[in-house]
Amino acid sequence: MKKQTILLTGASGEVGFEAFKELYNRRERYNIRLLNLDRKFERQRFAPYNGQVEIVYGDLRNPDTLQKAVQGVDGVIHAAAVIPPAADANPELARAVNVGGTRSLVAALTGQNPAARLVYTSSISVYGDRVNNPQIRVGDPLEPSDGDEYARTKIQAEELIESSGLKWTILRLSGILTERLHIQPLMFHMPLNTALEWCHASDAGYALVQALEHEGVFGRIFNLGGGAACRISAREFIHKMLPIFGVNEEALPEQAFATRNFHSGDYADGDELDALLDFRRKTLVDYFEMAKQRISPASRALVRAIPNALVRTYFKAISDPLKAIRRGDAELIRRYFGSLDAFELNSP
Repeated sequence: MKKQTILLTGASGEVGFEAFKELYNRRERYNIRLLNLDRKFERQRFAPYNGQVEIVYGDLRNPDTLQKAVQGVDGVIHAAAVIPPAADANPELARAVNVGGTRSLVAALTGQNPAARLVYTSSISVYGDRVNNPQIRVGDPLEPSDGDEYARTKIQAEELIESSGLKWTILRLSGILTERLHIQPLMFHMPLNTALEWCHASDAGYALVQALEHEGVFGRIFNLGGGAACRISAREFIHKMLPIFGVNEEALPEQAFATRNFHSGDYADGDELDALLDFRRKTLVDYFEMAKQRISPASRALVRAIPNALVRTYFKAISDPLKAIRRGDAELIRRYFGSLDAFELNSP
């Protein structure tokens, strides 16, 4: 059987790299081509595969680069994107890459390979704030959270793909679990009563490759999540993770968390995609066990020795919602809490 040529964008990202590894596992079926930025990190990450995969170095925004990248391809997994927090810090770049780059990719494909299959990774963020209505389905309104430019770029990219005339499928990814474990400011954007449905990066990457091979997904949009075994509230998730890092749960300042305007929820129709692609292999239990293994007992003990008051002060310092309060930023206060009165009402 003749090998098919598959182009993968965003191969250095968490999900993209997992998709790359799955394509590599199936290299007897595929010629693998990557579109990578010409950066030291990218070259180092894929150096072990020199001579085994084709790499086109260039920018997704460059039409000439894309003409070269799509030449002779049978399928494309388009996972490249500027994601939060970088998308929040530089929305212009996010629009240029996520929308402009997708537009250029679609144009190159329609011009050269209109029969090629296109698998696109979108996001749960397109549904916006679902704290009070967490059961999400594909046909639900697309109402990005206030200030979520990333979600808007994903909606625009979806529209470009749907109207392209190509053979496409759009997979809206839930929250992605990775092995890069760290506490970051972005977690404080999330109300503690948020319903979370996670998916392991490896399962998501596997699903993207599976989608290439399944006719039943094309011309349709799906929600991609880990299912019931990957569902948890934000509060419970954080309280399970903190001891793994060595942090006493009592050190967590609940007033540091936003109380509104964060995208997430449970995919009520997510089982449909798993029934087609059979991609769910890992659960939250697996993730918590992996986290325990990756953080050494010595590191955990070192963190545990830090007084709770100092840990609490650190959390307050990195919380963007509390930064908005300290600065008196009315727009951000509204975004995170609704109003200053609402914040004060919910603070101890």
